[in-house]
Amino acid sequence: MVKNTNGGSGHKKFARKNTSVGVKSNRLRISEDLGEIYTIVTKVLGNSMFHCYCIDGATRLGHIRGKFSGKGKRDNMIEVGKWVLIGLREWDVSSNTTPSQISKITGKIQQCDLLEVYNDTDKQRLREMVSANWDILDSNDVSKDKLNESRVEGDFIFATDKDIERDKLIEEMNSTTAEKITMRMEGNSVTEEEEINFDDI
Repeated sequence: MVKNTNGGSGHKKFARKNTSVGVKSNRLRISEDLGEIYTIVTKVLGNSMFHCYCIDGATRLGHIRGKFSGKGKRDNMIEVGKWVLIGLREWDVSSNTTPSQISKITGKIQQCDLLEVYNDTDKQRLREMVSANWDILDSNDVSKDKLNESRVEGDFIFATDKDIERDKLIEEMNSTTAEKITMRMEGNSVTEEEEINFDDI
């Protein structure tokens, strides 16, 4: 604890947990080595492990290190659909073997360690800074599929009455059967014909 020089009832506010240890860096962590790969979390397992689909097309088993687990780690929550940076465990297997060969030889998928967790703003910055095929990660985002499935389940559509009315009005406006009226306006011996659409009124 920090030394309490004031004493009295305010001593708890001087605890180490309440002092600012340092300003959080806003620097984006990018891959600096061949052993560091961008991935998306596809399944969260127990015992601080997860399955991830990597940008090189391989599925790996990730381990959540102690730095990312425990109290006060809200920004580092590992969920399905999160982009993460992983470090390969190169000492597990020889560097010449591919992930598919590893699974054939050992019957297990290659293991890796979690290095960084990216939030939505970090994703945008990554797309701008690093040139990579980000469509691979977007196409393997399981959380988007679950979101679409939750909206429509079986024969039931979960919506309010206003949503249903709005959808019907949009369908009617887009249909080609909208009625049009022709009005004649007589001026100084000039007859003009003008089409008026009911939707414009």
